[in-house]
Order: sequence, then C-alpha cells, then structure tokens
Amino acid sequence: MSAGLTAACTVLGALALSVSGAVPAQAAQGAPADYQPNSSDIVGVGSDTLQFILDFGADGDPSGDAGFNTAGNAFKIISLDATADENARFSYLNNSTNAALKPQNPTVVIRAQTFPILRPNGSGSGMNAMLADTAITDPTINFVRSSGTVTGKGFGATAVSHGWQGIQDFVLGHENLGVAAAATTNAPAGLSAKQLVAIYQCTSTTWTQVGGSSGNTIIPIIPQAGSGTRNTFLADLQAANGGVAITLGGCVITSEENDPTAITGASSPADAIAPFSGSRLNLWSGLSGNTTFGGSPGVGYFHDPTVAYPGGAALTPGVKMLATTGNASDGTPNYVDNRALHIAYRWIDQISTTPWQPGGTLNWAQVLFCNPGGAVTPFFQTAEGKLLIAEAGADPSSQSCLTAPITN
Repeated sequence: MSAGLTAACTVLGALALSVSGAVPAQAAQGAPADYQPNSSDIVGVGSDTLQFILDFGADGDPSGDAGFNTAGNAFKIISLDATADENARFSYLNNSTNAALKPQNPTVVIRAQTFPILRPNGSGSGMNAMLADTAITDPTINFVRSSGTVTGKGFGATAVSHGWQGIQDFVLGHENLGVAAAATTNAPAGLSAKQLVAIYQCTSTTWTQVGGSSGNTIIPIIPQAGSGTRNTFLADLQAANGGVAITLGGCVITSEENDPTAITGASSPADAIAPFSGSRLNLWSGLSGNTTFGGSPGVGYFHDPTVAYPGGAALTPGVKMLATTGNASDGTPNYVDNRALHIAYRWIDQISTTPWQPGGTLNWAQVLFCNPGGAVTPFFQTAEGKLLIAEAGADPSSQSCLTAPITN
C-alpha cells in the first residue's frame, strides 16, 4: 500500500510552489487519513524510482491486475512512498521562490501508534533509516527499495554490528538510467559520459561545446541528496573521469528525481537535462518494461492533479530520453546505465523460522521476495508479480537473490 500525505500540502511540481500547513497526525475525534501499518504488516521505504513498482505489487494496477494485498492475506506489505505526492512531485513551504526554494520535509507515520518522522526519500535515505532501526525482532522498517547497489557501501558491516548477520539483496528487475531532455530540445541526439562530466562540472556550458547546434547555456539538473539515481549517475561520471570524483559546478540545479516538471518547468526547458529513470518514463507514457510479462496499456499513469474526482486526463511527460545507443559527437558511447533495482533487508529475516501469515510455514521474506531452494515461489517472482513489475515500467526478466549475506 502506498501512503501519501493527502491533507498536508498542495503540491505543484519540482520547480513550482506549494501551500503547506501543519496538520495533526490524528485529530482529537477522528482517525488518521492514511492506513497505518500494524505490528505484523511488512513495511518498506526508500527509492522514489521503485515506489510505484512496489505500489503495484502490493495493491495492483489500474489495468485490474491484482496485487499481493488483494488476495485476502491477513497481513499486508506496505510500501511507503518516498514523496508526499502521488504524482511523485516535491513539496515546498510558503514563500518559496524558484530562486530560493524552501523544502517542506514531509513526514510519514511508519507504524500505527507511532509519531510522524521525516519521510525517507531516496535509496540512501531509506538504507540509513533502516540501519538506524537497530531492532532484531519486530523492527519498524522491514525492507528498503534501492535503485543503487547495496554492496561495498558499509551497509552490510553495519548490519553485522547490529546482530543481523548482514543484508539480503533481491534484484527484482532492471531498467535503463539515461539522460532526459524536453521533447523539443537544444541538446544533441545523445551525450557521452565524458561530455556529461564536463557539463556537470560546468566546464562545458553551451550546447555547441558538446556537439549541439545552439549556443544556449545548458541547464544541468541533479536529483536530491540521498537519491540512488543521483549516486549511480555520479558514480558513472566518476568512472568516465578516470576514477576521480567530480565536483558539481555552480550551474547545476537540484530537484526531485524522475520528475519531468524539473525539465519542463525550467527557465529554458529546451536547455535543461537530467538523469532519468527509464521505468518511470515508461510509467508516464503507459509502456510496459517488458511486454513478455506485461501488456502495454498505452495510457499514462499520472493524471491532471488540478481536476477533482473522478479526475482529469492523463498527463504527457513532455520529456524524452536522449539516445542510449550509438556514439556521441566526441566518438564515445552515449550514456546509459542498465541498472538493477534492489530490495534490501536484514539477513536474519531471510533465514527466520517464524511464519508470517496465519497457518503458513514461510517467513515474510520467503513469501514476498526470496526463497532460495524452496518449493514455493515468492510473490514478486511469480508470473503475477512480474506482470505488475512490468506494468510499472521495469523489466523483471532477470531476478536474483543472494545465498549468503552482504557483510561489507
């Protein structure tokens, strides 16, 4: 289940403004607006990129495909969105301007009968939140959605120090991370990683310097801190820079990841670019991530947020992905990263002998994600689960689980 703050703010877009107000988590005579997970529900946080994939998997999709929670199970999987808005847009406080944005820092109630806390927004933010939840039994956060790799970042070592034996990493599918630009753009057909290094260090500032025909100034956009997309993109640029980390220049703008209004709402949309999730762009355009597993509905998921129920027309993103094949004008390959999409959780949950559902024999990790060598296929590896992953825009054709924990 997705849980959004439906009453806390009016959200307009990555580079637009909003009106916000303080709303109590529970009114004196009322109930919370959103479902609050109970102690036996399984709760995940983290990546914006994966949030709709897990939403579809939990509760089904608009095409009528059923999710795990619709099967009548006593306990649910609850995937709390990274963003407070169901169109995955960022929110800002009163008196924000495009020149001086004031992030709202929206909150979420992770479990029933707990206080609101800062909503984890991004892969790294989700991992840090889970690692701060040091419980061995009955944790508040059970799993993390991550668009970035989990290995070699110290997460496993911290998990070992907590008594969790390490981290399990379920790869539920893949997508292409590329560079998006406005539908009508001054950017060349494609950009190489080397060209992007120069653009994001602000040493190449006009399109003519990277093979374009316009002398206009480039507007490079980067996702917010804590974003797995940001970290993956910067790691790719570091690799293209001979292993030397790049320093973002003063021309770079920060915005919520995977939000096309960051580009279309820029001061000059034709000159704006941003790293962008291929699966999210598929969701915007109504395209399956793999038609072998899911159909192609042809209708975008996101609809006009200004129209009251039953809602307005489907939105078009207004952006496109630059070429991910062939060579850029500098003779090196156009940028693309075919990246894995991860679900990470405590290893002790993977090997637990405590059944999750009443009358069952499997723990929650084995029911939902990974059951190496087991006779029962976990939900997200079944045909039904893969269909929902594909309908959310990702490619579930390649999945994997670890047989030993990540400890570094």
